[in-house]
Amino acid sequence: EAVSNALRHGQASLITVRLHQGDDAICLLVQDNGRGFDETLPREDGHGHANMRARAEQIGASLRVSSQPGRGTRILVTVPQPRAATL
Repeated sequence: EAVSNALRHGQASLITVRLHQGDDAICLLVQDNGRGFDETLPREDGHGHANMRARAEQIGASLRVSSQPGRGTRILVTVPQPRAATL
C-alpha cells in the first residue's frame, strides 16, 4: 500500500524499502522522494493510510507516517517481538 501510494499520489521517482530485525522488533521502512503532504491537514485522497494503520493494528504493530510538502513521505511499521522465555 505504501509503495502504491508513493507512486500514485506522491509521484515519487525513488522509493526505498528497508526491513530490519532487531532484538525487540521487526521494522519496515518505506521512504520516498515524492511531493509529500502537510500532516496537519485532513487527507482527502482515499483510505490508504487508514487501511495501513488497521492492518498494522491487526498484527500488534505500530505505524508512523511523517511527511512534508516537497520532501517526500516516510512510513515506519514496527512489529514488537516477544521475548523468549528463560529457564
